[in-house]
Amino acid sequence: METKRVVVLVSGEGTNLQALIDISKLDLLPIEIVAVFSNVVDCMALNRSKLSDIPILSLEYNKNKQTRSDYDTLVSDMISEYKPDLVLLLGYMRIVSSVFIQSFPHILNLHPALPGEIPGSNAIESAYYKFQKGHIKETGILVHRVVEEVDAGETIDYIRVPIFTGDTYETFRNRMRLAEKPLLIGAISKYLYQLEYDRESLKSISPIINNNSGVISGKVRDRFDIGYQRICFYHSDRLSSFDRHICHIPGKGTLLNLINEWWMNQTRHIISNHLLYVHDEYLISKKCEVIPLEIIVRGYITGSTNTSLWTHYNKGVRNYCGINFPDGLQKNQRLDKPVITPTTKGEVDELISFDEILSRKILGLEDLEYLYDKALELFNYGSKLVAQKGLILVDTKYEFGRDAQGNIILIDEIHTCDSSRFWLESTYQERLSECKEPEKLDKDAVRDYVKGICDPYNEPIPEIPEEKKRSVLACYQKLYTTLTGNSFSAIESRPIDINPATNMAIQSYFETSHSPLVVILSGSPSDDWFIDKLRNKFLNTGIYVREHVCSAHKKTRELLTILENYNYYKKHNRQIIYITVAGRSNALSGVVACNTQFPVIACPPFQDKSDMTVNINSTLQMPSSVAVMTILEPGNVALCCQRIFGLV
Repeated sequence: METKRVVVLVSGEGTNLQALIDISKLDLLPIEIVAVFSNVVDCMALNRSKLSDIPILSLEYNKNKQTRSDYDTLVSDMISEYKPDLVLLLGYMRIVSSVFIQSFPHILNLHPALPGEIPGSNAIESAYYKFQKGHIKETGILVHRVVEEVDAGETIDYIRVPIFTGDTYETFRNRMRLAEKPLLIGAISKYLYQLEYDRESLKSISPIINNNSGVISGKVRDRFDIGYQRICFYHSDRLSSFDRHICHIPGKGTLLNLINEWWMNQTRHIISNHLLYVHDEYLISKKCEVIPLEIIVRGYITGSTNTSLWTHYNKGVRNYCGINFPDGLQKNQRLDKPVITPTTKGEVDELISFDEILSRKILGLEDLEYLYDKALELFNYGSKLVAQKGLILVDTKYEFGRDAQGNIILIDEIHTCDSSRFWLESTYQERLSECKEPEKLDKDAVRDYVKGICDPYNEPIPEIPEEKKRSVLACYQKLYTTLTGNSFSAIESRPIDINPATNMAIQSYFETSHSPLVVILSGSPSDDWFIDKLRNKFLNTGIYVREHVCSAHKKTRELLTILENYNYYKKHNRQIIYITVAGRSNALSGVVACNTQFPVIACPPFQDKSDMTVNINSTLQMPSSVAVMTILEPGNVALCCQRIFGLV
């Protein structure tokens, strides 16, 4: 496919524009942004464009001197010079007239609403108001073709976004904003292929569009590396048990993700975890080295799988994972104290004892004792918390990993219906005395059904009745509402979209909106060899790096423009650290330090000790009130930045 020329119209900050800029640079979409236009002459979107060397256009509308059509004629003329194949309206706070629409055959608009609902401006505010009045339970975002009727053109793609009872306007608006970028990139990709191919040929090429070889599929989750020490998890609607896939339960993935997010936030005082961001079925986390153990904590003797405590106990086993159990225990009985019964983590879970973990050198004594202590602390805290809400935390599993700094942190999920059993406390004692199964909030309805009609480890899994699926989903919903106090409106389950464009859209959002930002400024392309050293030291830090080559001597005006554009970030409470790479007569570091409020670290390039002596000299002799730190070793530069940003 030929690269399409794109012009973007925008009025505000331009975060979606930034996602497009980053993706276009990586050749993940066949587009080139040839110009950016704004009706606001000093908006941040134009500054983003300047930093990426994209031509900018601007023209304010004067309602006292020109009609809408007159204004759009002028805008059309300005844009037409760039011969766009596609025009995108991304937060463009004007309704375009027929003059503009007729000038360009392909115009797409990003609009924060579901198809056919809430046209026009202030759609997010209107949706929140409608929710408060009880008129709607969800809204969404769509990308559509622009026609003369406002927000009524053909829908290219859309995504549903729930509104929760506990939402403030700010939390709801943020959820909407976070959903935009993957949708936008996917919709553009889809539209461009629709332009290039007819429907039949599109069918044959769609597997190529959606292919991403970096995806690793597990029993329930799909994961893919999005770079910068981050992993994106897709929590599917798949239900797993008996070490195999059982069925799909629409809506389960989103609920599991929301429950997990709630618990991760509740338990950060006990142990750090990998979670960074959750949106519907998606979770962005820190990249970790997984410890190949499942630390299972049991407060009661129960279960039906081959690794469950009751299954073994009922067969006469009294030593389980190195723990001795007395005779006479009843199924579903509370244990004197919680016990830990770990398993290995792999295709098939294997029971293992504390001593076996040490003898196999899976972990050392100190780290293993730490895992056990934290697992019990998490379990006891969770048990007390759910007891206040009328529930019993029966048993659960925890998984741990090491982050980029080697710290052991909590990963995977915590206290969900997938990883834990919950019983209703109000009827537990009565049903135990009657030898009846407790009332449950877990996936046992499906587990018990399967085990009742087949050997789930060796025979094909039967079709699961819809009522069983609904009962499991109801358990997830009840657990979520009981824990959080929020209601949940089941939303349409969307299949995972793992094409590279979506992958990079997610990545670019975190790079440009969440990650600490380091800007490396060098005086000459000849310093690239040293820049490579610096860049590599930031790969495992979670810090996003941008680079510019601009000589303070030869291109002073251009350098000042770059600094001015980045100074705009100060207004939006973004923090930046500049790293200057220049030697000899180092004017670069001084000019940068005098024209920014952000920290400046000078890291002069050098080949050997004699070269270092020459290059460091001017850097160390900055005049008064020119605050430049000097660090020679690239690894120390990265570590210093991590400390300034509070990452270590």
